[in-house]
Amino acid sequence: MKRVYFIWFAKKIFPYLLIELALFASFLYLIGHYVFVSKVLQYVSQILANNSIDPAVWSAFALHIFFKTELVVQLAVLGSLVMTILVFKNFITSLIQLTLAKEETKLVGQSF
Repeated sequence: MKRVYFIWFAKKIFPYLLIELALFASFLYLIGHYVFVSKVLQYVSQILANNSIDPAVWSAFALHIFFKTELVVQLAVLGSLVMTILVFKNFITSLIQLTLAKEETKLVGQSF
């Protein structure tokens, strides 16, 4: 029975997962193509050298870096965040549906 559930789950989630992962990969490619990772790491090391572990400093750094980038990078970052949220949403929704389907089959098999 576990095999049936796995096949049902795979048929339910894999098409959405593949499309969303392809879009996510394209957004990450755009980020990697337009962002100089060495510069970002240099800025992060400067913040760490100043012992600034305060979340306010990190959020100010992230917003400053985000708004100084090109529009393509900003859209790619926002798109990758949205795709991450959608992947988790679809995965969790499918898990809930799988759990509900398992519970329904347990009720059918029982006699009152």
